[in-house]
Amino acid sequence: MKLSIYKVVEEAILNNHDYNKIWSNSDFKDYPVASVSKALSILCQKNIIKRIEKGYYYRPKMTVLGENVPDYLKLIFLKLEKKKAFYCISGISGFNNIGLTTQVPNITVIACDCPMKNNKGVKFIHRKWPHSGTAIERIILDALIDIDRISDTTPSKNILKIKRFIISGEVDINDLGISAKQESARVKAMVGALGQELGMNKTILNDLKRTLNLKNDFIIDVASSLKYAKCWSIK
Repeated sequence: MKLSIYKVVEEAILNNHDYNKIWSNSDFKDYPVASVSKALSILCQKNIIKRIEKGYYYRPKMTVLGENVPDYLKLIFLKLEKKKAFYCISGISGFNNIGLTTQVPNITVIACDCPMKNNKGVKFIHRKWPHSGTAIERIILDALIDIDRISDTTPSKNILKIKRFIISGEVDINDLGISAKQESARVKAMVGALGQELGMNKTILNDLKRTLNLKNDFIIDVASSLKYAKCWSIK
């Protein structure tokens, strides 16, 4: 290993005062992977950094509460970025973040489009990449999936809140319609009713309707908040 590469890695870590940062080979993309890995290993042996798991390290620091602990979510996000995956915090945490519930969860739910194993208070749910690529669109779709199971609120109240996101432009109704084609029939029906009310492109709306068997009723307690609920067999 070239000493210069070791010094580059060492100085980069020592000169960075963010003790929450998680270090890996990806922080030194301009240098050979093997040399960077060796440098990180030596720094670990010297206790300048500590290994979280293979390929990932953090710089320890003593505080009044003891030694700092690496942020496990940051490690997960780094892994997902390495996979070039879509991901966002969803579930109750995501719904809370956008104001759909005041409930605070014990487990963090991450929606992503690649397989991941649940671990350390984190649950992964496999979800498609939303058409806009935004977290809020994915969270809204997940809220529609879980519309009957979100605590501290009602389905109708959350439909009204979702409408406000669309009207304000935070979520695009056409993007939502395109994404909904990959979701369950219940979600398609709710997005279709929202789209008919809020000006979804007619081609997207008709494409969405063609994917549904509207002879079957959807029993969801949102009809009072959707002007065109009956047109989409929502009761």
